Amino acid sequence: MKIELLQKKFKFRESLPEIMNRIFAVCKTDPHFKLKTEMNQVETNITSIKRKTGKQSQLLEQSSKLTQDVGRRIALIKDENESRQTELLESLGSEL
Repeated sequence: MKIELLQKKFKFRESLPEIMNRIFAVCKTDPHFKLKTEMNQVETNITSIKRKTGKQSQLLEQSSKLTQDVGRRIALIKDENESRQTELLESLGSEL
């Protein structure tokens, strides 16, 4: 008699956050879960923090765009000042 061991290879494609979300979903629906109120408070805090970080990211992006815009304006004004200085010196008879 020949005995063969069959080994099934399980490939879990789910990540840990997905598994945790499922566990928390079950805990939220369970009326006998002791930490339900605390979990709801934590979830509210997480939502609030995500909203705040989203706003901060938007402000940071706007700040970056404004900084680039100001840098371009400064460069244009410097070029314009140099050309006007050259024009003024030439009109006064100076050679460059």
